[in-house]
Amino acid sequence: KSVIEGFSITLNIPMIDYEAFKNYFRSDYFHLIFIESGEATVNINLTDYHVKKNDFLLSSPFDIKRLIKFTDCKISTILFTGDFLEKTDLLKSTTDVLGYFTSKYSPQWALNQNDAAIVKKNMKELAEKQENFTSHLFGKELLYLSFTSFVYEIAALGQEYAQAFNKNVSRKENLVINFTALVVANFKKERSLQFYASELNITAKYLTETLKEITGKTAGEIVESFVIQEAKMLLNNPDLSIAEIAEELNFSDQSFFGKFFKRSSGVSPKNYRLL
Repeated sequence: KSVIEGFSITLNIPMIDYEAFKNYFRSDYFHLIFIESGEATVNINLTDYHVKKNDFLLSSPFDIKRLIKFTDCKISTILFTGDFLEKTDLLKSTTDVLGYFTSKYSPQWALNQNDAAIVKKNMKELAEKQENFTSHLFGKELLYLSFTSFVYEIAALGQEYAQAFNKNVSRKENLVINFTALVVANFKKERSLQFYASELNITAKYLTETLKEITGKTAGEIVESFVIQEAKMLLNNPDLSIAEIAEELNFSDQSFFGKFFKRSSGVSPKNYRLL
C-alpha cells in the first residue's frame, strides 16, 4: 500500500481494542468511519454515540474521543490532516462543503441502504487510488479528484442526515465545552487549575465541582489526560529525545517530566518506548 502524507484509507477491518482508545484522546486529523457490521459505543466531545451497520461517523481534529465498547464491529476509515486538505481545492470552495465536519452538527449519521452504498462505492474508489498513488503517472491528481468528489458527496448527504445540535445546553454543560476548548489550546503550556478558572471567570472550586458532576472527572484529571496522551504520541516519535519532549510539554526538566509520566501511566518514558 502506498504511503501518502496526511492521508490514509482502510476498508472493512475489525475494530481493535487498543488500550490508548479506552481513555479520552485527541488527534490532529479528520477521521471518517463507516460501520460495515456489528455495533459500538464511542464518546465524542463528552457525548456517547451508539453506532451500528451503515452508520457514518465524522470526527474533526482535536475532538475528544474515547472507545467505550464494541461487538463484532468492522469498519472502513479515512484519515486526513489539514495539510492534506490544503493540497485539494476544497478550502477554496465557495460552498461550505466542510461545514458538516464541525462540532455544529452531530457526528453520527444513520444512512439508509442506498446512501450507505454510495459511501461504500466512493471509499472503494479512494482505496484504489491510494493503491495506485505511486504506480500511475497521475496517481496524485487522481487521488485528489476522488477525495474531492467524496467530500462533495458527503456534503450532499449531510443535507439529509446531519442534525444540528440543540443550542439550549445548560450552563454547566456549556462550561464543560468552553473548558475543553481552553484545554485543547493551552494544555502544553498550562496545567494549573487556577489558570483555567481565571480564563472562565469562575472559581477553581466551582470549575472542578462542575466538571466532576458532568464528566465524572476533575479538571486536573482532564488536563492530565491531554498531557499524557500528547506525551505518548511524542514518545512514539524516535527522532525526539525525552528531554526535547519534556521541553515541548513545558516541564521544568526531564526528571520532573519522567516522574509525572510514571505517576500517570505506571512506566517511565524510557520504558514506555520499549513497550
